[in-house]
Amino acid sequence: NMSKIDYVFLDGGHDYYTVINDLNCCSEVVQNGGTILCDDYNLSYAPGVKKAINEFTLENSLKCEIIYDNRFAKLQKN
Repeated sequence: NMSKIDYVFLDGGHDYYTVINDLNCCSEVVQNGGTILCDDYNLSYAPGVKKAINEFTLENSLKCEIIYDNRFAKLQKN
């Protein structure tokens, strides 16, 4: 049964709206306590990635940890 999963690795587009869409889709299938790991968090040429992740984290009250030299954002769903 794939209705709810524990872990998603998100390495998609670098446009703000693409990232928001990907996060919304992931959030629907990740169960509570699950993780969304986002690649390319702090790309200088793609600031929309960081903006989308930060806004999504705040709006959804997720725990966010920035890891591996600001490359990844690890979002934990409560």
